[in-house]
Amino acid sequence: MKFLYKSMYSALLMGAMGLNATAQQQLPNSGFEEEWINCVPWTSNGNSSQIGSTPSGWCISQVIGVSGLGKTEVGFKTEGYNSATAVELKNSPNSLLSTQTVPGYITLGKTWSTSVMGNKNDGGSFGGIEFSGRPESLEFMYKHTGTDGEKATVVAYLWKGHWTQKAVPGNIVAFGSPKTANMVDRDRCVLGLDMSSSLGGAVTPSDDAELIAVINVEIEDETTTISEDNNGWKKFSAKFDYKSDATPEMINVVLAAGNYFGGATAVKQGTSLIVDDVKLVYPTKPETHEGYINIYCKDLNPDDPEGTLAKNSAATIEIIPTGENTCTFKLPNFALGDGDGAMQLQLGDIVVENVTVTEKDGVKTFSGVTKDLKLMWDTILADVTIKGTITGDVADMTIDVIWTNSPLNEEGTPIYVTFTTNPVTSGITDITVDNSNAPVEFYNLQGVRVNADNLTPGIYVRRQGSQVSKVLVK
Repeated sequence: MKFLYKSMYSALLMGAMGLNATAQQQLPNSGFEEEWINCVPWTSNGNSSQIGSTPSGWCISQVIGVSGLGKTEVGFKTEGYNSATAVELKNSPNSLLSTQTVPGYITLGKTWSTSVMGNKNDGGSFGGIEFSGRPESLEFMYKHTGTDGEKATVVAYLWKGHWTQKAVPGNIVAFGSPKTANMVDRDRCVLGLDMSSSLGGAVTPSDDAELIAVINVEIEDETTTISEDNNGWKKFSAKFDYKSDATPEMINVVLAAGNYFGGATAVKQGTSLIVDDVKLVYPTKPETHEGYINIYCKDLNPDDPEGTLAKNSAATIEIIPTGENTCTFKLPNFALGDGDGAMQLQLGDIVVENVTVTEKDGVKTFSGVTKDLKLMWDTILADVTIKGTITGDVADMTIDVIWTNSPLNEEGTPIYVTFTTNPVTSGITDITVDNSNAPVEFYNLQGVRVNADNLTPGIYVRRQGSQVSKVLVK
């Protein structure tokens, strides 16, 4: 089923790309469910022998050794995250010299290695696949076991043009010198890393060579986002660091069980990384709702019995998805006042990140809090709580803003804000009693019935018989 879905998605994607060359391109065989093929490691002396297998579209760093002696497998097929297949990468002892460790990694380019009987070691990845998108981040599911605390490495980069390094030794020998080859788009060259300890000759970039974006992190450092599943799987996510506005031509991704750029002596035997569902994430277009806000604050408008600052003033909110069950809530250009000239004080954007989103029976419920939000050119600090629902195009939100450094109130000045796509037409005291015999019932925005005698400020649904309306309690 997973394979069928991916195939259908690929077909749709290719059709879309015919209309838009910068469509949201994805990585090939991202779940590793498609065909696994014989792995024939690249060497500068033209190796044609196979060792182990690799998922199509990717290359695992299996090593062929010297004429088959010392051949070592470091990547294997294993059970996936909610699927049949994933990739296991493992730093493994060389089958001929057990004191030598062969690093386990997988790449969209070609893997390579060189050695002279355990000395003069070098290797990595070169090349990649054609690519023209501008993803925001890379994410995947994984399990990691690090020997002596060794961490896995994630390297992903976008570029255009080419870098050619001359005379790179690209095979393993027992005696003498490995054969050399000109290598195009070696990882270190594209990334602009220090080449002083690397083997090979001069590096020549083409006139249009440019590194556009990069991720180069340990799998659990502070630049990544990790969440854990009950079955031991974790989710990795890291954003690309964009260096240029140019359109990419190529992409490469390298996932390594251990210290990828540390050299042969840095990797630890036994360190392993299981990876599944590797995908690129693109910026999500905000979900926009136009409606009305009502603002109440007794400290700022003591002459009004309800502290009204704005009533049914036009406003827009944005819901920006950030995960399966989270979003960022934004109320742009928040101002105290109704915009008709009596009182207008621009505070700025109210933004609440990591808002929890739950959905049931077509109703999305939102709940989130942020502390010390800076408003009005950083002069106002506020704690903001948002709650509410969105059903289709109908949005009802309450935004409680506590002005914590207010000079008007030592305990903080509360500013109560409601947003609705339908204007509030009456307060609770303005309800006309229905003359029918049906009882009057009140429900909160989550659909839970509440006692009419204990209503707190907010928006409620009033029901009497077949008549349903929204009311605002002040």
